[in-house]
Order: sequence, then C-alpha cells, then structure tokens
Amino acid sequence: MYSIGQLSQRTGISIRTLRYYDELGLLKPAKVAESGNRYYSNEEIRLLQHITALKELGFTLASIKELLSQGKDSADQEQRWMSYLDVELEAIERERARLDHMAKLLQTAKHALVIKGEFDPEDIFLFIRAIQSPSEIRDRFLAQHFTEREIAIIKNLPDLSSKDPRAMKWAQLIRTVKLHMDEPPSSVATQQLAAEIVELTMEWFEQDEILLQKYWTLIRPEEGMDSKVYALDAGVMDHIDHIVDWYLLHGEGAASNDGKDQ
Repeated sequence: MYSIGQLSQRTGISIRTLRYYDELGLLKPAKVAESGNRYYSNEEIRLLQHITALKELGFTLASIKELLSQGKDSADQEQRWMSYLDVELEAIERERARLDHMAKLLQTAKHALVIKGEFDPEDIFLFIRAIQSPSEIRDRFLAQHFTEREIAIIKNLPDLSSKDPRAMKWAQLIRTVKLHMDEPPSSVATQQLAAEIVELTMEWFEQDEILLQKYWTLIRPEEGMDSKVYALDAGVMDHIDHIVDWYLLHGEGAASNDGKDQ
C-alpha cells in the first residue's frame, strides 16, 4: 500500500490533484485510515495511469469517469470507447482547421503589413472573406479562361496566405513599387525594379509570356472597382505596366546609361 504522498512521488501527480480525483469519485483510495490518511494499492496506480493516459488523449474528467464506470463485461463497452475516440478525433480536426485558418490569416496580415507599412484592421475583414470564400468560385473562373496547364501554373503562384518565401518577395516588391511611383520610368531604381518584376513574373509563369499577359489583363479591376488581387489596384498596375514597357522598349542597359549621364 502507498500513502498519498508516496503515490504522488511515484506517479508525478500532485497530492492536490489526487485529493480532487477522490472528491470527484474518479480515483478512490483502497483504504482510508481512522486518521483520515489515504492509502492506495497497485490497482489504484493502474487506474491512475489509465486516467492520465485518457487526459493526454484530450478526454475531460467527466467523460473519463463515465468511461471507467462501465463494467468490463458491458456489451457496449467497445462501442462506447469507439464513440468517445471518434468525438475526440473530430474535435482535433476542428481545432486543426481553426489553427490552419488562423495561420493563413496571420500570414496574409504579415504580408499586407510589408506591402503597406502599416496595420490596417479593415484588411483583416477582407482577408477573412477571401479565405472563407468557396474555392468553387475561383475554380469556375479559372476553368472559363484557362487551360489545365495554365491553371496548374496559376495555382502555383505565390499565395499571401502561405509561408511560401515567394509571397514575401512579392510583398516586398509591391511595397517598393508603391515607394517609387513618383519617379520617372528611366531612373536607375525604377528600371532595376522593372527588371526584377520581369524576371520574377516570367519565372513564376514558367516563361509563358502569353499566359502572363492574359492573367494580368483578367485581374485588372474595372474602372472605379476594387482590386481583384490584394494591393494590385488600377494605379499600381498602370505604373507597373509603364515601367515594364519602358524597360522592355529601351533594353537592359538603358537604366545604367541613364545613371552615368546624370
């Protein structure tokens, strides 16, 4: 037999917790002396290990008590255990989905902070709607305008809700575009930026310039409408078009020559 202190030392469960289990009727001592001291046998140790294991699996003390109160010969004991395990697994799946949703939301907010340089609470509601919107809507849009090969490329583009390092690269690129919108397209900084945009977008679109142009046209917002893709409003897209067109027209060396002449 073990005193409550000895049981606590043997199992690592605090005396306070053992007393609480006794009050709940979850783990009664094998013997209570006239002095009030509790004593436990190896059977209680086995039961305590069972309780600890079930707690690790996520069961509540109430459900553990109900499970353990069922007789060993109960015909429905196996089904009862199966039902409880299924409930716990479903709860874990729900929690995993919630955490995945939160991770996507936080990643998007992080990239948005890089793009804007400030935290905009209104964006959070925009991101929530975007993440919760049915994927069928996007799938229908893609199927209407692109081939299967093109859809595969588009679905592999940087996603602001992911940890993909390309997403952070894109966020930093758009931030730089916004910072240099007042500069002439011929400036060294602007043309270096245009070169980087061309290099990255061609890489992400697998060197398919026709697909890149088609996608760019389709995501351009109509006049007076909100952006279809976060941070790509009409003004930003027009500026990118302007500096990239200048870069492609004048060639790679134009910016460096311009810088030498200044």
